Amino acid sequence: MLLNFILLLLVLFAILLLLRQLKKTSVETQLMPICDFDISKPKYEVDKKTRIARYSVSTKNKDRYFRDFPLGFKFYSNKKFRSKIKISYVISGDDEVEVIYDRVVEFEDNTKEHIYYINDVIVGSIDVEIYTDSQYGKPTIQFEILQNNMCHMDKEHKLEINFPE
Repeated sequence: MLLNFILLLLVLFAILLLLRQLKKTSVETQLMPICDFDISKPKYEVDKKTRIARYSVSTKNKDRYFRDFPLGFKFYSNKKFRSKIKISYVISGDDEVEVIYDRVVEFEDNTKEHIYYINDVIVGSIDVEIYTDSQYGKPTIQFEILQNNMCHMDKEHKLEINFPE
């Protein structure tokens, strides 16, 4: 009898802890501002095997800033490819180029992923440039702004880069 009573108290205690944690998480989500970004349409340049895509990412609220924002890049295709991929960004109005990714990607069947955290304080917008030089195949690159701890994402912010022939 005493064992059943102790077991019941432990179960009630666990349920109360779980409810408290859920309530705390929902309150934190409501207190954070909403992340709202604009991603421009990419502009493409193609010169034989070399392809370049350029686009801008800006905050809709111009006084909001990027800081520790995780950016995700996925490399995939419907065929095998081997390509030198370089991804960089420039702060609008600045000349310093920040390289995010500079490697040869070899895709056979599993999507390759890379996550980069912007650790600069950037007000307004950044200009992203994706450069590929394929030995064979044609890569598709998906860009995504991932959830961070400074604001709440109410929708997905993704862009798929399909280089023209």
